[in-house]
Amino acid sequence: MRIARMEFPTPDGPEARIVVAARHEPGRWVDVRAALRLALERRGATPAAARRLAQTIVPGSLSAALENGEAFMEALAQAAEDTQEEALAPEGGRLVAPIDPSLYRDFLSFEVHFTNAARLHHHGVAPVLYEMPVGYMGHHLAFIGPEETVPWPFYAKERMDFELELGIVVGRGGRDLHPEQATGHILGLTILNDFSARDIQLREMQGRLGPAKGKHFCNAVGPVIVTLDELPSRDLRMTARVNGEVWSSGQSGTMLWSLEELLAWASAGEPLPAGALLGSGTVGFGCGMELQRYLNPGDLVELEVEGIGVLRNRLGQPPAEGWWPSPRTPSIQV
Repeated sequence: MRIARMEFPTPDGPEARIVVAARHEPGRWVDVRAALRLALERRGATPAAARRLAQTIVPGSLSAALENGEAFMEALAQAAEDTQEEALAPEGGRLVAPIDPSLYRDFLSFEVHFTNAARLHHHGVAPVLYEMPVGYMGHHLAFIGPEETVPWPFYAKERMDFELELGIVVGRGGRDLHPEQATGHILGLTILNDFSARDIQLREMQGRLGPAKGKHFCNAVGPVIVTLDELPSRDLRMTARVNGEVWSSGQSGTMLWSLEELLAWASAGEPLPAGALLGSGTVGFGCGMELQRYLNPGDLVELEVEGIGVLRNRLGQPPAEGWWPSPRTPSIQV
């Protein structure tokens, strides 16, 4: 299945709806809530009751819908087969972020990327990167979708960067999962751009904690989620373009840790909720830092992954200066 969210104008403002590509009519999107409402009416529900039930099972939030478990997954699968005119998504909708994640964690799973970073910063590769999938918790509310403008934070001065990644959407939650169980918990894959303000990222990480302001201002995801059975392979071509120029390309099959291993480790010792988004980490040479090329205001970044599509975003303009904390004077000598 190919799953997305579309935003439509309403008298009360824009409304997001979950849609799925019609299996027998490529290029047509089915409104999952509308398809479920029609199915409920055929089974004897009154129109008012059918609307209430359909809105509960298929809200506008995909992460909330996934919390409904099999009830939502059945509605999704049935909608993909429904080509009634009344179930089709109306014209005029625009694609938005397909997942509004309940949790976001990003990993380092491409060896070429982290070894390149180690060389550039003149330090060795940490052995722990070969011992376990290392990741950080990002800001799950800072996501934008395709064609949206990336907000440029005031503290990013010179080294704004993109990162070409796969996004793993968790369809079913769990805890302490093993890799052999994990495939059944993956809804599908999308494209993830983990935008990074490298100048402040390198400063703040001297405190020996994970990235914060250098990452938390924005991530982009989309344009759709594709289930694993519809992808051509696990070794997908990944390409990054800036203003139409190819900056890098790579293959998803070069991951050091598999999709299932990343999901299993994310669930180790803690709950992993439905609707979580896991980043694969940056494919080798899939960011400006590795190329020593950085983004400028107004640049158009296009990330393309075979079988999924193109995620396109333009960089916004830097705002006026914001608040900076005043440095403190050390009172303890080490």
